[in-house]
Amino acid sequence: MFGLLQKLQRTGLLTVPGVCRILEGVVATGINMMAMLHVAARLFPRRTAITDDRGPLTYLELWQQTERLAGALHADFGIRPRQKIALACQNHAAFVKAIFAFSRLGCHLYFMNPEMSPEQLRALEERLQFDFFIYDAPLASAFVDLPLRQKSLPAYHPTDPCLDLLARSPRTKKVRLKRVRGGNIVLMSGGTTGLPKVASRQPSILDFLPPFAALLNRLDLGDCRSFSIAPPIYHSYGLSALALGVMLGAEMHLTARFDTTRACELIARHRIEALAVVPLMLKRMLHHDAASLTSLRRIVCGSDTLSADLAAQTLARLGPTLFNLYGTAEGGMISMANAAELRRKPGTVGRAIWGVRVRLLDQAGHEVGANAIGRVCVRSAWTIDKKTWIETGDLASRDADGYYFLSGRVDDMIVSGGENAYPIELENVLLQHPDLTAVAVVGIPDAEFGQRLKAVVVVRPGRALDARELLDWLKPRVARHQMPARVEFRDELPYTPVGKPDKKALRG
Repeated sequence: MFGLLQKLQRTGLLTVPGVCRILEGVVATGINMMAMLHVAARLFPRRTAITDDRGPLTYLELWQQTERLAGALHADFGIRPRQKIALACQNHAAFVKAIFAFSRLGCHLYFMNPEMSPEQLRALEERLQFDFFIYDAPLASAFVDLPLRQKSLPAYHPTDPCLDLLARSPRTKKVRLKRVRGGNIVLMSGGTTGLPKVASRQPSILDFLPPFAALLNRLDLGDCRSFSIAPPIYHSYGLSALALGVMLGAEMHLTARFDTTRACELIARHRIEALAVVPLMLKRMLHHDAASLTSLRRIVCGSDTLSADLAAQTLARLGPTLFNLYGTAEGGMISMANAAELRRKPGTVGRAIWGVRVRLLDQAGHEVGANAIGRVCVRSAWTIDKKTWIETGDLASRDADGYYFLSGRVDDMIVSGGENAYPIELENVLLQHPDLTAVAVVGIPDAEFGQRLKAVVVVRPGRALDARELLDWLKPRVARHQMPARVEFRDELPYTPVGKPDKKALRG
């Protein structure tokens, strides 16, 4: 506890000026995300807050522009508390300004995939009836019709009115805004092939403190002054990284889209100290140019399964910098493993953080024993429903020491000839083959066994491998019901915008 207090003090939050600024922020804006930005602007006014494709902004500039934007949205567009705002943006400063400005106005924020089609966006509008849209250029064709055009703004535009121009343009008359409580944060998972699922939560500064304290204490991020946020901010992981960066007063580097070469060059050029990343991004960066990543003191991996092989490669090349987080949009942050734990227990997502209760349940709803696989159910102060257990949709086991190991999604598991088969187990074995660079396993129908596994693999350039050779290599390493009925070779795997293998596409 004493160590945590020291770390909080080093951030400036647990000091007399820091506590005063927190109280001042809540009094000035209300209990909403803007209060966090208000605190950072007062404590670190000259520090760079965001560096994106258009250049840097200090915390003072970011707060001033966001406050100005909130006033303009209220006065010129009639934005009011509890209205539903759809945000369909890539990672850039205008998106960040929109998040804090609409939170300042007490709106419900719906985070949408900016790569969805105009048809999907219109279907969502029909279903959810949004009050206002902020969007990036690729979705502009969806807003040609007058009804949608009248309640929307592009994030950027070279000539027409846009959100960024509103934020940067001085106003002749200041708009006075009342204190408000922030609206819901609504994260919409999926959304590239069908209508996404909705996970809504009412954010609270008090609810965010336990996971923030856990991150600060275990990761010791308070000493890192620069972050690169690689995952999309419209995803829960990217949004959490943004909130954490603001609370720490860190310089956050954003790029609209992830590009391996550019991400490595960015870290090397700016000597970035901390990286939020998903496993696929980390794998590509490590293989492309590991030497460019030597400034990193913390690599925080989340949002998808971190394989034991990738963890071992990262630790071998970059030292004890790697941390593995497990959390979901519905359950929030759940568990964490540090570098020493990843070495000692390869493949673990760590133990539950303070304040989180986890149960692993079988098909009948009974808790399973050590090393048995069950459905992950969590309960904490920051889940979407604090009064009940939340089922994450994941499968996991827990060893005798309390460490958790993910076994894939509930809907990924198949029953083959009466035996439960978990795609992730076969994936982990296949990833040990020296000629394979990427692997995904899915369930497919089978007339005899009900279901079987299909392995989709990518062979390392310059290597030759056929299905019979791969199956012969697999036989002594897996059980009979885990053997794939089909092996499919591809030049590359399809991935979702968040960086997970697109298993819906692979089942076809």
